[in-house]
Amino acid sequence: MVRPVSGNSSSISSNTTNSYTVRAGDTLSHIAQRAGVSLNDLIRANPQIKNPNLIHPGQQINIPARATGSLSGIPVSRGTSPTERPVTTAPSSNPPQPVSTRSLTYDGTRPAPGTTNTRAWEPINAPLTNDPSQRSAANYANVINQFAVANNPRYTPRNGNTYCNIFLWDVTRAMRAEIPHWVDRNGNPTGVGQGRELNANATHRWMHEHGARFGWRQVSAEEAQRLANQGFPTVFTWENRGGIGHVGVVRPGNFDSRLGPAIAQAGARNTNNAHVGNIFPGGYRVPTYWVNDRGTSVGSSQPAPTPRPAPSPTPGGSTSPGTTRSIPQSNLSYGDNNVDVKRLQDRLVELGYMTREQVNTGYGNFGPRTLDAVKRFQRNHGIPPTGNFGPLTRAAMERALSRSSSANARPVPQSDLRYGDNNADVKKLQDRLVELGYMTREQVNTGYGNFGPRTLDAVKRFQRDHGIPPTGNFGPLTRAAMERAIAGGATRPSQPSTPPTPRPPVNNTPPTTPVGNIPRTGNAFIDSIADDAIRSQRATGVPASVTIAQAILESGWGQSSLSRQAHNYFGIKGEGPAGHVVMPTREYLNGQWVTVNAKFRKYNSPAESFIDHGRFFIENSRYRTAMQHTNDAIRFAREIHRAGYATDPAYSDKLISIINRYNLTQFDAIARR
Repeated sequence: MVRPVSGNSSSISSNTTNSYTVRAGDTLSHIAQRAGVSLNDLIRANPQIKNPNLIHPGQQINIPARATGSLSGIPVSRGTSPTERPVTTAPSSNPPQPVSTRSLTYDGTRPAPGTTNTRAWEPINAPLTNDPSQRSAANYANVINQFAVANNPRYTPRNGNTYCNIFLWDVTRAMRAEIPHWVDRNGNPTGVGQGRELNANATHRWMHEHGARFGWRQVSAEEAQRLANQGFPTVFTWENRGGIGHVGVVRPGNFDSRLGPAIAQAGARNTNNAHVGNIFPGGYRVPTYWVNDRGTSVGSSQPAPTPRPAPSPTPGGSTSPGTTRSIPQSNLSYGDNNVDVKRLQDRLVELGYMTREQVNTGYGNFGPRTLDAVKRFQRNHGIPPTGNFGPLTRAAMERALSRSSSANARPVPQSDLRYGDNNADVKKLQDRLVELGYMTREQVNTGYGNFGPRTLDAVKRFQRDHGIPPTGNFGPLTRAAMERAIAGGATRPSQPSTPPTPRPPVNNTPPTTPVGNIPRTGNAFIDSIADDAIRSQRATGVPASVTIAQAILESGWGQSSLSRQAHNYFGIKGEGPAGHVVMPTREYLNGQWVTVNAKFRKYNSPAESFIDHGRFFIENSRYRTAMQHTNDAIRFAREIHRAGYATDPAYSDKLISIINRYNLTQFDAIARR
């Protein structure tokens, strides 16, 4: 900041050339009034100001020589000639003062004044900051856009260096939630040159070790987008052991089912608007996500407009790809009564969650039946069943309708079904089984709508053919497989067909299908079990990253007596396909650790242990909530712990630490291919 050569208070003399350093809250008219000059004279003295309504803190304003007023207490630089340079000091490490987002608006194409210092190790005082009490998607997006990361020389790669960590530092500092670049040996932020600098890898470790002290907590990719859309500073970090890591900012935007959260980042590629999956070939589950949600969200949780032009929305709402069926774009909740509720109800009818008769009792009214339908839709799509219709539910509905369109609107039942059910959804299931060749129309006609022995057998055969445990129950895994089968081009047979020859019953023999190219981590144990973990995920849905982390934790990297004597890598108790072994184990009971003898399952091979591990979660109803979050390894780990998988109170934290440390989510992405 420019400082006066002498004194902090001065009258403006007609014998000197004067300049003034703009402060937060200043306007040109305010400066002119205090300087004793007209606004027009002040504007004429500052031809560099293109927009008199847009000035920023730190900007230098020329004060006309004939000024007679006083700018008491405000930084004014004096000189004896127009060419004399003002005295400057080193950049301040104090956080910038907040400026109202209403007075400054940026579109992300040009960096704001004061943000282009290429001495990247020095902090900058951005003109726009956001107070934690004023979080909103618009404010957060505006703060990010002011740095215009794609066009800002501060972040341009040079001399072999990239600046992802500097961009992260600048944005979080402007959001008043600084992730520091300089820290002391205790991890506390410090001034320039007074500690050590954090590169991307070190920033990732700092977040794990110190982030919680400064308000940061780890979240899933989906939660990261949701909280960014509420205006909370949200970031991602990735440690690359033996290489260069990466960090970036999750910005307000739309969560893409394939590419993950919307981001802005510096690095080898500088972009103000992309998705994580555009950066990480392994998928959006690769990095770790963090949010600092200390503060108050005062705006809509709708994603803020991104800088790039977007197509004009269809009047009344968006449409899913390939269809003209309108999806409401406003957030809805119980008690609302408007045209968007009607649109929501129409889509719920279309997807099989409501009947037209139910809707007609309160068309446009978000009442108990609509609330129940939304919750069931959310459960079936791995979304917390709050009953509120927001960004996550909207995105899932768009995907569901898109799948329905690509399948020529051939509906797949959206409710869970099992032997003995008798309803309209069973009819839909039977129609799809006929279409896919697992039942004949004659078989269906003997009990249309009744989930009897023939339907049960058909579902089991479908499950076997698609790598799903043949329980005969129609749930999320079977539903997703059926939607893929129909969207993949299945057509209704022209003649009644004979069901495919049943495969032999699935026993404990693990699948042996190839999994493709798998990156080697350099860790012998992880490399030896990754194939089996990926096969297990493809068969059961259980994230490979969690499976590997549990194997590491439970078997002591494959060195435990249980893993060596019984091929049991997960400490699963009971009778196994090869019998059992009795071993002492430590349990956390009544607030203390005790040693007890227990029977543990015995397997014929390590691979057999892995597939049984996945089936264990499917076949135990207490893990039903966890199985709704198989696309989120972190959430899955916490849910199985909450359901009682282990008695160690720190069990899920240990799993998550292993997953992050060894970048195990890369195997989840491979399993989904």
